[in-house]
Amino acid sequence: MTSSPTERSTYRPEIQGTRTIGALLVAVFHIWGGRVSGGVDVFFVISGFLITGSLYRELQRGGTIDVVAFWGRIVKRIAPMAFLVLAATLVAALIWMPHSRQRPFLIEVIYSALHLENLKLMMNAVDYLARDEAPSPVQQFWALSVQVQFYAVWPFLLLSIAFAARQLRRGASAFIAALLIVFLISLAYSVVQTRIDPSPTYFNPLARVWEFALGGILAVALPHLTVSSRLGGAMGWIGLAAVVSCGLLVPRFMHYPGYVALWPTLGAALVLLASGGTSRLGVNRVLASKPLVACGDISFAFYLWHWPVLVFALLISGRTQLGLQGGLAVIAIALVAAYASTRWIEQPILRSAIGTRKAWHLHAMRAALAAPVLMIAIAWSIHLGPVETDLSQGLPVADYPGGTVPASMETALKPGIPLRPTPTAAKMDIAKVYGDMCHQDLFRAEVIECTYGSTDEPVKSIALVGGSHSAHWLAALEPLAQQYRWRIVSITKSGCAFDANGGRDSGCIQWNKNVIEKLRKLKPDAVFTTSTRRLTRNGRKEEYIPKGYQEQWKRLAESGVSVIAVRDNPWLGFNVPECIEKNASNVMACSRPRRRLLNDVDPALALQPRPGNVAFIDMTDRFCDQSTCFPVSGNLIIYSDRHHITATFSRTLAGTLGERMKQVRPDLFPADAEGATDRRREATAG
Repeated sequence: MTSSPTERSTYRPEIQGTRTIGALLVAVFHIWGGRVSGGVDVFFVISGFLITGSLYRELQRGGTIDVVAFWGRIVKRIAPMAFLVLAATLVAALIWMPHSRQRPFLIEVIYSALHLENLKLMMNAVDYLARDEAPSPVQQFWALSVQVQFYAVWPFLLLSIAFAARQLRRGASAFIAALLIVFLISLAYSVVQTRIDPSPTYFNPLARVWEFALGGILAVALPHLTVSSRLGGAMGWIGLAAVVSCGLLVPRFMHYPGYVALWPTLGAALVLLASGGTSRLGVNRVLASKPLVACGDISFAFYLWHWPVLVFALLISGRTQLGLQGGLAVIAIALVAAYASTRWIEQPILRSAIGTRKAWHLHAMRAALAAPVLMIAIAWSIHLGPVETDLSQGLPVADYPGGTVPASMETALKPGIPLRPTPTAAKMDIAKVYGDMCHQDLFRAEVIECTYGSTDEPVKSIALVGGSHSAHWLAALEPLAQQYRWRIVSITKSGCAFDANGGRDSGCIQWNKNVIEKLRKLKPDAVFTTSTRRLTRNGRKEEYIPKGYQEQWKRLAESGVSVIAVRDNPWLGFNVPECIEKNASNVMACSRPRRRLLNDVDPALALQPRPGNVAFIDMTDRFCDQSTCFPVSGNLIIYSDRHHITATFSRTLAGTLGERMKQVRPDLFPADAEGATDRRREATAG
């Protein structure tokens, strides 16, 4: 992705053409494909090839590497363009980005400025709720962050290899062997981790080192190899075909990078092996053509520009995908921005005398470029102020009835009353189990349990079990637990319902087995969980009760444990707080027809045979009337994202939830529990 500080004699125009192919593939598949293109992997192999070659030749000449000077050359190449794009993205966000998206965006700007964006995206990938967030306009900086981390450690690796090679009296063979070991270890790690945790592994530098090492092996080995014109021509075309075809032929369901990334990387390796050939029919003739080389010179800038242009085009248009004309317009704008910024900013700085005498001048330049971006992002974050969540206890019920009243067009909004929480706060208004670290993440199977409610001589115990759609009912259960002296044991996990089949995810399946064992030991008076899921059939969302749910209920019945299963809330299918902010003058534009989201009848009513240990509850009248499902009710925003309930709204559902639980499980509501609680409060107050 970034060009390297190599000697002129080693310059190969066909590599610039390969960069052009990689950059265009990334842009095309970002705009229209919605899948991995393999273009970034090509960048990594080329970077490994050029940087390793440059440092290896420096070692051969002087026996060491001037690391500070090397880093300075990298800074001079990447810093001006990187911080220009970050600054321009900040300006665009100030104009067009909704307030509800600004806080996470600014955090990512800071990570990107520090070349740690890949690590931030690794954290987001593990965070189930963050997965529903729209892509950040600086997300493309993850690849540059990986490269900078590579540049930070690679000189020291080569210095270590050089020391060992001198001790063993070996030359290039020692470098090739050592880099091959790095390649194999990193590739094995990538394959294993991709199978276990595919999303965070995509951004993990340890799972990408092998791609740089592959290029490094070629850089050291190529001078010692002789490739015939005919063989080189065949390898070049095969390699280019592999690079171009990756995004077209790799199925969407295949996890990446892992072994799948061998497709584009080995393709790039074949192109590099064939580079420098003289065959009239070789791929070099195409890749070294003037148009491709010219585009290769601006490929780094194009890569950085295309993503924010695409994100803001989607944001301004209100669309989730661009058509042919819109996509071509994005490419054209990015090309113009890349050409202008390369010609009038990057190239003059590269040709300047900065750093020619003292390398630290370049690092000072980087600090000067980074400072305004970091200061603006931090100041902007401070200006946004703290986010208040779970406000229901401090809001007057007369103005904010929320879920205490049935959902309807009449009760959704009261004129002159501002919505609570605000759209920005709604995104953070989530179940307390997340902040309490009491919610298992996506990839672990161990059971995490936390206790809420009445922990001092509880009358009854209830286990809250399942995924995030079980967890968001905690705010509704807590007031009931205080009133009726229940102990609530929360046992929840991201992306994993109380389902014996676990969505065919091995970690979720194991977690469900562990939960059953835990519940058999706990023997709660009731397990509170969800009863339905959604599927798409003929373009319509339909509800059903998974077989895996019923299997878990049956296992609990065998242990004498009963279940209260609540019908899942409707999923509106878009980011509700953002929609509300965008349609502040017409919030009902964010409503959806009930028939598109829910069955006419709760699937639990049609379940045959009905399990004897399960009591079913339907709360959907607090989200929808007979025709419409609403984004707000009783002046409260219902959703924190596409489908999770805000803690504020959930808490207002407590009264109705308690009434319906009492209808099906009166034994959980002993007559003296509420009076005993009142007496305890009076005694404490006295």
